[in-house]
Amino acid sequence: MDYGFQRLVLLNSAGYERAELPLDASVSLVAPNNTGKTSLINALQFLLIIDRRRMDFGPHDVERSRRFYFPNNSAYILLEVLLPESGSVVLGCVGKGVSNDYEYFAYRGQLNLDDYRRDDGCLVAQPQLLSHLATRGLLAQRYSGSEFTSMVYGNSRRGRGENGDFTIFRLEQARHAEVFQRVLTRTLRLDKLQSKEVKDYLLQIFHRDLSDAGIDFKQEWDKAFADVNADREQYQAAQKQLERIGRLETLYEERLQLRGKLFHLRPLIDQALQDWQSYYQSRSADLQQTRAGIEQAEEQLQHDRVEWSAARERSLQTEAALKREGERQAELERRFTLIDRRETLERSIEHARAAYEAQVALVAGVQGRSPNEIVRDRNRVTQDVQRLSRERASLAGNLYQHLQRELNAEQLAALNRLFAREVMTLPESCFRLNGEQLHQSLEKWLSQAGRLELPGLDLQLADLPDQHRQRSAEEIDQELSDLQRQLAQVDEQLQAAEQIRAAEALKLEREHDYQQALRELEAFDDLAILRERGAERERSLLDCRSVLADLEAKLRGVQAEVQRLREQLDGIRKQQDELDGQHGEICTGRDRRSDGDPIFSYLADLPHHTWVGAAELAIEQLAEHLREYQQDCRRLLSLETDVRGLLAELHADGLTKFQTADDPDEEIRLMIEFGRHLPQEFEAIERKARTAVVNVTACLRQLRGSLNDFKAKMRQFNQLIGRRRLSDLSVFKIEPEDERELVWAIEALISTAEQVDSGQSFELFDHGSVLDDESLTRAKALLIREGDARGGLAVEHLFRLSFIVGKEGQKPEAFADIDGAASNGTVLMAKLVTGLALLHQMQDKRYSVRAACYLDEALALDGPNQTSLIDTAAEFGFALIFASPAPLATVRYCVPITRHGGHNHVSRKNWQELEPRLAGAGA
Repeated sequence: MDYGFQRLVLLNSAGYERAELPLDASVSLVAPNNTGKTSLINALQFLLIIDRRRMDFGPHDVERSRRFYFPNNSAYILLEVLLPESGSVVLGCVGKGVSNDYEYFAYRGQLNLDDYRRDDGCLVAQPQLLSHLATRGLLAQRYSGSEFTSMVYGNSRRGRGENGDFTIFRLEQARHAEVFQRVLTRTLRLDKLQSKEVKDYLLQIFHRDLSDAGIDFKQEWDKAFADVNADREQYQAAQKQLERIGRLETLYEERLQLRGKLFHLRPLIDQALQDWQSYYQSRSADLQQTRAGIEQAEEQLQHDRVEWSAARERSLQTEAALKREGERQAELERRFTLIDRRETLERSIEHARAAYEAQVALVAGVQGRSPNEIVRDRNRVTQDVQRLSRERASLAGNLYQHLQRELNAEQLAALNRLFAREVMTLPESCFRLNGEQLHQSLEKWLSQAGRLELPGLDLQLADLPDQHRQRSAEEIDQELSDLQRQLAQVDEQLQAAEQIRAAEALKLEREHDYQQALRELEAFDDLAILRERGAERERSLLDCRSVLADLEAKLRGVQAEVQRLREQLDGIRKQQDELDGQHGEICTGRDRRSDGDPIFSYLADLPHHTWVGAAELAIEQLAEHLREYQQDCRRLLSLETDVRGLLAELHADGLTKFQTADDPDEEIRLMIEFGRHLPQEFEAIERKARTAVVNVTACLRQLRGSLNDFKAKMRQFNQLIGRRRLSDLSVFKIEPEDERELVWAIEALISTAEQVDSGQSFELFDHGSVLDDESLTRAKALLIREGDARGGLAVEHLFRLSFIVGKEGQKPEAFADIDGAASNGTVLMAKLVTGLALLHQMQDKRYSVRAACYLDEALALDGPNQTSLIDTAAEFGFALIFASPAPLATVRYCVPITRHGGHNHVSRKNWQELEPRLAGAGA
């Protein structure tokens, strides 16, 4: 798996509303000049350099840059890294508000920008950040700058806690952290990498393999012949009192620590004591408010439980009703398996009703009637049937029809009122009609309207009804059918009258059959309705069960939530009790300060160690801080007494070598250093005893050995930077060249001392003899003069760096300054390779996490050189970021910077991922 940087994200920072930059492979960052490319990359300094003293923002100082990157408390710089042991982790810093300060945080997990937005889409502010991330399941922790540095560079126990190991750069030596950060800063600003810096970096990197002691040659020369005996006396006094010196060192170191700590904490304690009362009152009010809120929440929860229980009962009832409907449908489906149409049941009802009504009519007809009455009704119906039969038979030509053809309407109406119905229906065989004669007679008889005047009889016709209405065959047949049914009913009634009990029982049976048929139809209609509602019922049942499940879950969670709220209440009470206890302890401690001694008023003027602990005091922990401060004050006073006593004892027993120091503290420091190096002091005295000259040249041998060691290291370094061809150069290396005069002088003295050590020419180093030797006198004078000018001689003064550059087919040339060694593009490549090699030299080779480096003005390089640099950076464990106004085709990603609404944007949607390069090429 390819471990290393994955993404850099800026939110509301450095003029970017949002910027997402890939770091897992080479990138072409595309934008016009002065549009924020360098600002985007420089944001990494806050997460990787950390120490503001080592940050470099070009023409802008750190304070101005801090305001630029953290304008408010929702400004973020975020880095996602994939680590071997911990997987994906996020390192970040967030602004703290109007102070334009910032704080560090980190957590284990992938970088998701939605984790930094509230539900309303706004960015999460710094005070709510950790709690908001916790709601997303991300356990973030805050870090001070020193803690963050230790975590990033692998020196933090906290970084190896529950969240795992957050180490990004694991160095072979922890002391390389400072120079590593300085070189890393330069890899973000390669145009600023200077030759002098390369020399300084190399000396610091190889420091462990070199002698770091500078020498004052004149002092060494003079003392070599005068101080041997004095040194031996002091050595013996120190040797005798080593145990006492060890105790003094322990007490002295503790005193320096306490002085620095108390000097730092005293003003903080004073200010915190002034602020405590306000904090106490505010905190108490907050706790009371929180308690009230929790109690209100619990009351609301109980109210919700009652409502949820009632809703649950209603849902259960609804579910039961829906289940009953389903069961009812299933039962009706079985019941009407063989009936698929409503008309079948309707016909059954019609038959049952007809049978029932007939039986009812039969029974009703015979109730209260005697058989004789029923016989008379039967005779009447029989006569009506006979009459209708005759009317039906004469329908083709009865008297009424003949009169209708012969007479006008008034005459026909008059006869229809006079003649009986049976007369009008007489068939043709029963009458003889002279129409003309009848017409004439009726005109005479009906001379007055509505009156019939016959001889001897005058009749008023208006009040008489019509006796006959000519009907159609269908109407007669229908009435005849009805009469026949009546005749059948009368026969049944007659039979029923004769058997009334059996008829009553049959009526009840017919009624039951009829009602059952009605119920069957109603049930069938219910089935149709249930079928129509089947799908809706299933949905309702599912919804009901979903609501029930939700209510059940809520009711199950109520008790746990109530318990949680009560635990919170207990916690609030406990916090209030602790706060009250702290208040009492602080009031007591404020009245009984232990820092009244005058020494506490001038701690700043005394030697002390700079306090590297917490820069601020958490006021909520003031009681503990005050208690510890009081103890430290008392301990410091005790240490002052103990140190003075031990120093007096050392003086009394002869160790007076450093009494001339500027102050007691300096004397103690020198005495401790002397005690630490007694073995070396013994060797030095022995060498002095044998020959003062050998002692003088010993330091020169160290310088010469360090120079040779440095050259050997540089040969290894040149093998590292020479693996890949730089542009059109066939040769590129960095060589240390001797400062010839200095090296010659050292070699001359060492050569003579070696002769002395072997027993030859001892007399040569008598003062007079040395002064008479012209070459040795010149060498001595040169070393004394150069040592005075440089404040001593060290290995760095013995050489200068030359940059050896050679093109194909040409003789290599040496340049004192890298900027003048080749074209701009080639110089950029050389600087990048040099910087990456420096970083690689300091890193633990067993631990590989890919980082990022930056190269501006990338268009100065052609395609093959771009590819070569990408591959070289990858070999050294870095993804290369090119910045240019136009996109490059040699990278994995092309990322444009856009601008909207006055802010820069780098959107992941605009990343252009090019085809993966061939295997063996860099990322």
